[in-house]
Amino acid sequence: MKDHESSASPRLAVITGAVTGIGASLAELLAAQGWRLVLLNRSAERTAPLLERLKDIGGSASCEVIETDLADHAALQDSALQIAGRYGAVDALFNNAGVLREDLVISSMGNEMHFEINTVAPYLLTHVLRKALKSAARSSGRAVVVTPSTSAIKSTKHFDIENLRKGTRGGLFGAYAQSKLAWAVLNAHLAESFDQDGIELFAVDPGVNRTGMTAGTGAPLPVRLLWRLLPKPAMGAKRLTAVLGDEWRGRSGALVMGGKARPIPADGMNDQQVSKLLATMRESIPQADGYPGLIDRNNDDREHSSSDAKEDKL
Repeated sequence: MKDHESSASPRLAVITGAVTGIGASLAELLAAQGWRLVLLNRSAERTAPLLERLKDIGGSASCEVIETDLADHAALQDSALQIAGRYGAVDALFNNAGVLREDLVISSMGNEMHFEINTVAPYLLTHVLRKALKSAARSSGRAVVVTPSTSAIKSTKHFDIENLRKGTRGGLFGAYAQSKLAWAVLNAHLAESFDQDGIELFAVDPGVNRTGMTAGTGAPLPVRLLWRLLPKPAMGAKRLTAVLGDEWRGRSGALVMGGKARPIPADGMNDQQVSKLLATMRESIPQADGYPGLIDRNNDDREHSSSDAKEDKL
């Protein structure tokens, strides 16, 4: 299907990291509302149990799984272009996949893994799907991009852009919080440009939920000790989908915590820091010239980028 047929057509949502946890709950919640789904997961085999549940929940609503590695830029772009070519329009993108580790690991692309998955992957996927999101917005009046945030960024005293690519400390309050703060800044910075296409961007804290992430060694010990008392991931899914409601229309760029828009902490939004972060994003995608639609290759950050920036080619 190349065109978004009508506003009455089932809406299409793309979800990353929908195997278990909040991603699976997101898929179940949206399927129950009649959405069509595309799940970007590392393993179709591991997604099979969720697909069986979705058949019972969603009835005739369609669901496709595309295997991809979010830490592989070429694979991620190919998957996004496959979605755009097959469906033509994407009503909602949930950059749900995330990493919270105790240790620091460098991806094959040369980026610390928290930064790679929590910041670079949403950045790349959001840009490559921009035209498909714009197509949906033309039809329905609005498309939405939702990326999970965390309350841990409130404790971040300093935005350590210089060390985003290599990380200096793992765990919730280390590289994880820095990577999430980086996306909150990007989310706010990109909002005005994407809004011109009817695309609204939100960074949303889903809260602390009972997931594999909060059970892992990257989570603080008190969280792990109280893990069985945490809310089920369906609670986080509801918080992420809340911004699809009309009450959030026109509030693109918001950092949402506890159902309210909150200011970005630390020194993330001053012009110098934004410029440094955009430069870091360019460095983080080493084959940027081969990836059409990236922020540094269109007019989204022309005021911050060099004079040789090119127009969007996607």
